[in-house]
Amino acid sequence: MEFPYCFLHGDDNMKEIEIIKNIAIDIVKATSKILNDAEVVLVDHNGYYIGFNESYLQRKKTGEWKPYIDTVIKNKQVTVIECPGFNPLCKGCSNEGHCPQTLEIIVPFNIEDKYLGYISIITFSEETKAIYLAKKEQVIEFLKTLINVMVSSGKEHFSRIETENALEQLNIIIQHMDYVAFTCDSDGSVQCANQSFYDFFNLPSDKFDINTYELFKSSAIETALSNGEGFDDMESVIIFNDVIHRMVVSCKAIKDEEGEATNFTFFIRTIEDARRFMSNVPTPPPDNTLSQIVGKSNEITELKNKIRSFSQSISTILIRGETGTGKELVARSLHSLSPRSEKPFITINCAAIPDSLLESELFGYEEGTFTGASKGGKAGLFELGNNGTVFLDEIGDMPLHLQAKLLRVLQEKQVIRLGGFHPIDLDVRIIAATNHDLEKLVQEKRFRSDLFYRLNILPINIPPLRNRISDLDQLVFHFIDKYNVRLNKNILGIESDFLELLKSYRWPGNVRELENAIEYAINLEEGSYLTKKHCTPEISKYIHRVDSPKLKEQLQEYEISIIRNALQQNNKEKDSVNTTARALGISRASLYKKIKDYNITIN
Repeated sequence: MEFPYCFLHGDDNMKEIEIIKNIAIDIVKATSKILNDAEVVLVDHNGYYIGFNESYLQRKKTGEWKPYIDTVIKNKQVTVIECPGFNPLCKGCSNEGHCPQTLEIIVPFNIEDKYLGYISIITFSEETKAIYLAKKEQVIEFLKTLINVMVSSGKEHFSRIETENALEQLNIIIQHMDYVAFTCDSDGSVQCANQSFYDFFNLPSDKFDINTYELFKSSAIETALSNGEGFDDMESVIIFNDVIHRMVVSCKAIKDEEGEATNFTFFIRTIEDARRFMSNVPTPPPDNTLSQIVGKSNEITELKNKIRSFSQSISTILIRGETGTGKELVARSLHSLSPRSEKPFITINCAAIPDSLLESELFGYEEGTFTGASKGGKAGLFELGNNGTVFLDEIGDMPLHLQAKLLRVLQEKQVIRLGGFHPIDLDVRIIAATNHDLEKLVQEKRFRSDLFYRLNILPINIPPLRNRISDLDQLVFHFIDKYNVRLNKNILGIESDFLELLKSYRWPGNVRELENAIEYAINLEEGSYLTKKHCTPEISKYIHRVDSPKLKEQLQEYEISIIRNALQQNNKEKDSVNTTARALGISRASLYKKIKDYNITIN
């Protein structure tokens, strides 16, 4: 059957019921949006859906089974259906035996003596089903409470839901949630919070003077309060008690008639909780290796866009970036997104292979070319990469005589083995990478200009980590996840002073050095949070330099000491300040300024 978004049939003449119906629709839609992996629906006494989210229809996939609904309506009592699709009521339904629903808890909807239909909560995974079944009575009370809110709102206000009613609904909802939830006003003052909120932040449940600006530092919560807009499932770093927590945050902004956000309701889950939920929700496959390029900065966003665009071309690409920025990862992303993704990806490190072997490795050789040559000859790496991609890493270190041969391969799309005479046709995509200043090498006659221009058709520049330090938070947690698995650890976060230290470091080794630093710290850490006492020797040296007093600071301390001693010596004089100024060889005004700047007390 279709799902018409209609009015309550037979009761249209009753204004009060119409208002309650409108309120009910808003409540159901708002509630379903907030509850993860569950939907709330409202069905009238004629079997029409009057409150639901579009996501419910997408999950349900087909129309409801009419006999099923009719029977539920006639029962007019609380009903728990644990196995949708296998219940006798489901016989004949197109979803019989394979219903996407796993549980439905139904509560009748009455106003005084008038039966209006039913409200139900529906789950779509076995995990969520188990949670709701374990709290079955609580869920039933929750649905009854929602009904009471609908009815009382309709009786008291002959208008659609306003801010006060929305707040009341959301406050009821958050009390029935296992993860952290709270409501605050636009100034950040917490108005309502559930027990999970107090437990997570280790606060007494009778504490009322809580302000989110004081509780949270630099997070998505602060952003929402400042711009007045809600959002869904945003990963955010939350600093609490000087420890960095990585959470998934959702926000519902409640606005007044002028469209101004007056109140906010936040729902916070740990990354682990979010992952458990997401594991039950179909997600698109990752964007190949592009998903491994971590960061949301403008620099990384632009880089990813360029990778997507260039991946579809056959033109040569030159990747440039400092050591440790991830040049090979970019090259692999270009290949994996290209039409050649199913073909070979051959990596050649031009700096790692000795000059004497590089030519034979690249171009191959025929049998008998030199002593020890394999019988039948050997195909070079260009041949092995035919129809695929050849990645020439550290191209700036390639000897000049091989640069000429490489240029010929690029121009003629052919390769001739050492000791051979017959050209072999090639169809390869060439990607080169370097951390050298190739323009300077060209000027110094150490790199062929014609090869440089042939390689630099589609240039990609990878920014160093110090130029995209806003990505460091995400990178840190990415590596924590990675090495928690590899090292069988359970590191939950990082102390804020350690993170700030990492942000101030220059990272000459870029992302590779950061990864090594996190792996090093995780290996040594015995607690749940990374601390700066487990930083690498290189970063420890940096800390020592940072913590050492600067020359300016030492001079200031010396100056303060001199002024204090001079004032002490002249404190019995009638005008001690003027006497001291003359003794120090400075003006009275200069001395007063230094006394003020250094906060020196005059006895």
